[in-house]
Amino acid sequence: MLVDVVFYIVALLLLGSSFLVLFSSNIYRSAIFLAFSMLSFASLYFLLSAEFIGVVQILVYVGAVSVLIALSVMLVRDIEKSTQGNRYRFISNILISLTIILIALFFTNYDWNSYSENILNSSKCLLVECKNESGILISSTDWIGKLITADFIIAFQLTGLILLASLIGALALLRIRMGNNDSK
Repeated sequence: MLVDVVFYIVALLLLGSSFLVLFSSNIYRSAIFLAFSMLSFASLYFLLSAEFIGVVQILVYVGAVSVLIALSVMLVRDIEKSTQGNRYRFISNILISLTIILIALFFTNYDWNSYSENILNSSKCLLVECKNESGILISSTDWIGKLITADFIIAFQLTGLILLASLIGALALLRIRMGNNDSK
């Protein structure tokens, strides 16, 4: 019962902050509301007992993406011009509304209680040696950590290298842009 109440509170916070992202006229406030909506979404993962995905959501989206958006907004000079509406706003709002309605209809008509009995014996599940208890995958945070640091260490290191290269590239572009502004 308490979990249901917490779920509805978090869902309302998520919907409210998402609408505030869309309808806020100040782009800085929109970035703050976006970070809050991502944080609310991460708390839904915690309610589903998917702690690892929740932590990744907080680290990647709330941390990295929100900071990236805030820095991008700060680098844009004509903020006032960027927040003005354009002539396609009405059409885009209708298309977004129709898309949301279609997705909602799909999810309400899907039978969520049915699943394949052979899902735990599938090749994808056996590839990572699933631990199961009466048909439900149990706490996988330790297991995912072991997979990342043991079996998939090369991919993990390459991901870190790609992130480092993108950070160095962004700093180089910023330095070039700041150098051009100083010469004007």
